[in-house]
Amino acid sequence: MAKKLDSIVELAAQKTREISANSGNYMAFLTTAAHNFKYNFRDQLLIYAQKPDATACAQIDFWNKHGRYVNQGTRGIALLVDTDRGYKLRYVFDMSDTNSRQGRTIPIWKMDPRYEDAVIEALENSYGEFPDRSGLAACLLETAKVFVEDNFSDYLTELRGIKEGSLLEELDDLSTEAWFKGLVESSVAFIMLTRCGIDPMDYFSGEDFAHVYDFDTPETLNAPAGDRHYGFEPVPGGAKGKSHI
Repeated sequence: MAKKLDSIVELAAQKTREISANSGNYMAFLTTAAHNFKYNFRDQLLIYAQKPDATACAQIDFWNKHGRYVNQGTRGIALLVDTDRGYKLRYVFDMSDTNSRQGRTIPIWKMDPRYEDAVIEALENSYGEFPDRSGLAACLLETAKVFVEDNFSDYLTELRGIKEGSLLEELDDLSTEAWFKGLVESSVAFIMLTRCGIDPMDYFSGEDFAHVYDFDTPETLNAPAGDRHYGFEPVPGGAKGKSHI
């Protein structure tokens, strides 16, 4: 068990280095994170490392409770749990690795194009009228900007306290702020578009995430990428199915 624990700790460190090394790796991570947004950054990182195509993860007792069983021989996705005595492991399984003899399914939230207008209206009720209302994608991009603007000062204060030991330490405050804000806005929008079934590559390229290279420690990478749900939950009436995960 100790050997397995050590290997998972090292896996988390390795994947941190990989996704901060280039924008392509980072965008691949964001895609996995978009489908597992209820997990914190470290859990998302380990889900991405072990099953990057996972879309709905839960522990075995959840699946059993809902009439599904984990396929024989399936390896669980190991996640780290903090305890008073250090880390321990817990395991989750993606829905694709489960089955049901009674044909029971777990509804997963999915954006239904029929409800785009209702979703846009709900977003405007929360974030204000959008200057570009040409479609859901445009409104999600605007939502990301508003949300980040409303919370950015807190994020920046947090980042300044943890950037020591990273490449960000060499930057002046103005550059740090500009690079960080751009990366957070792009990350939030990328995740929201992905979760709503919109191809984010129609709106972003690797250049939009080029500065991720400077967020080269677990603490600094967590700042733009994780531990935030971005104030965005599925909108009632705008979904196909109600997710329990």
